[in-house]
Amino acid sequence: MLKYLLSVTTDYWGSWFFPLLFIAGLIGILLLEKEKIKRYTFLWYSILVLVFIYNPITLFVSRKILEETTFDQYYLRFFTLLPVMLVIAYMFTLVLKKLSGIKKLGGLIVICVVIALAGNCIYTEDWYTKAENRNKVPQDVVTICDLFADYEGDQIRIMAPQDIAVYLRQMDSRFSMPYSRSLPDEAYELTNEKPDAAAVVKYAKKKDVDYVVVSAIPDILNAYLNFGFTLYGRTANYAVLMPNDPTWLVTEYPMASGDQGMFYTVENLEDGTLLVIDGGDAENEQVVRDAIKEKGGNVDAWIITHYHQDHVDSFNAIYEEPQGIKIKDVYVTPLDSEKFYSVAQEWDDVDSYEKFLEVTEEADNINYVSRDDVLTYGDLTITFFNAYDDVVVDCGTDIPNNDSLVFQMATDNRSMLICADCHSEYMAKYFVETYGDKLKSDILQCGHHGNNSMPTETGFYEAVNPEVAVFDTPDKIMFSPEYTAGALASYLQELGSRIVWYSTAPNTFGL
Repeated sequence: MLKYLLSVTTDYWGSWFFPLLFIAGLIGILLLEKEKIKRYTFLWYSILVLVFIYNPITLFVSRKILEETTFDQYYLRFFTLLPVMLVIAYMFTLVLKKLSGIKKLGGLIVICVVIALAGNCIYTEDWYTKAENRNKVPQDVVTICDLFADYEGDQIRIMAPQDIAVYLRQMDSRFSMPYSRSLPDEAYELTNEKPDAAAVVKYAKKKDVDYVVVSAIPDILNAYLNFGFTLYGRTANYAVLMPNDPTWLVTEYPMASGDQGMFYTVENLEDGTLLVIDGGDAENEQVVRDAIKEKGGNVDAWIITHYHQDHVDSFNAIYEEPQGIKIKDVYVTPLDSEKFYSVAQEWDDVDSYEKFLEVTEEADNINYVSRDDVLTYGDLTITFFNAYDDVVVDCGTDIPNNDSLVFQMATDNRSMLICADCHSEYMAKYFVETYGDKLKSDILQCGHHGNNSMPTETGFYEAVNPEVAVFDTPDKIMFSPEYTAGALASYLQELGSRIVWYSTAPNTFGL
């Protein structure tokens, strides 16, 4: 209790200069004011307010009456009952009345200096907002109301951050919100630095909400847009979005090692069907295990794009020692061993490939994919555009990477193209010429982690035309002049794509 009272005191005063000045004012009035009624009015009223605030009974009763979400702000308002500025001003007035001539002028100057040093002008405080319009509400609220000026319905079901929610209802009675002063946890996600968009979707669906207002800070807004929310309009500080209600949730995870790698989960939000893509290097094993167990521990399909260590080593470890994880089917590219050994470079992770062959030697759930194969899981269709075959052999360039499974995951609403480490000019031109418009996808996982990826002059990125481009890589590759990922990111941004990489991971996308 004492700790709490101390904390709210600190929150109110900011520094101890003004409370000391307030106490000095009370003492000054006691000593200098001759009229008892004035003297006692200032003194006794101030003492009664202080006793009211710093009273265990007041604290106890307030906790019982006020809701948890509003208790702190209302208790802090009790301090506004203190006549702080009146006491200080009246004390200074009494002091100046005792002076005359040059001394009064000097005293006035000293008082002005004391006041100036005591604190900041209220216009510089974060909580002070100068009225930007005749309605005396934040301009963002006026702009949001303008966005709905032509809305034909009688009611606008919306959820918004608390600082503008009350003004929306004040400005337009059509706005209807599923909460009042008592905010649900989901409402805080609207301005959370790493928002849980899935939680907001679930809440919006339950409460029949058609629009959500979120912070327009890039990382926050992009998290919602990546999830599939549709931008309805925006203001200087907020964005109005229409929620996306996906069936599948795709999550990109960073590597525990801090290096590049590839690990995705694809989860059906209705029936729990779980697909896993790659898994990353050996250091990422525990991350993969934890993610799978968190989602039930059963993998319906595990897709291994190719056999490099930053894609397959975690799978090898888990397949060899499942520790309770159950894997129904595994889909892989059918690499020819002799061809691989003949072209493998020192960085081509022959050991990882041989380990895969060892742990799956007697397995009956390994499925080798062919080009144009199709898998179906409910409303999700997976179409393979690449697997090891004569096309990859004819490419002749970096076969261990270009044999990667390239596939599109699509529902009726949204699609994602996975390129794994396929990256050569030959393969990019082949995809454009062979599949053309079929490559169009809302989300693109950039080949080879975006570094030395599909050449821009092939027209591959224009054919895909992604809303979001995902780079499975850390900052040290995205921003290093030794790599080309940054240049590709700039090119894709010019095409209108949002860029996502490990800086905000785990990143989620709704399909």
